[in-house]
Amino acid sequence: MKRSELKNIVKEIIEAEVGQTKTDPQTGVKTTLTRIDPETGRHEWDVKYDVDPKFLYNKLNDLVDYLDKAEKGSELAQFRDILKNLKNRTARIIPNK
Repeated sequence: MKRSELKNIVKEIIEAEVGQTKTDPQTGVKTTLTRIDPETGRHEWDVKYDVDPKFLYNKLNDLVDYLDKAEKGSELAQFRDILKNLKNRTARIIPNK
């Protein structure tokens, strides 16, 4: 980790306010700062793991692409077929924008 990245993280923590919510666009993890202890400066967060269907679809797609190299009839090929099915089912629940 670069020093500038570390500085930004420290700055974010120092400037944080109770109730502030942040969602990681890559993983869908949502954090909300719930309490700052005035005596110790300890921060407490609620962490919520929302499932983003598009994120899940992309990860399944990556796995299917990777397993395309598997030999036909092998266990990995069977696993790939299961993942393809899940990928297709996930595609049906992604809202069209």
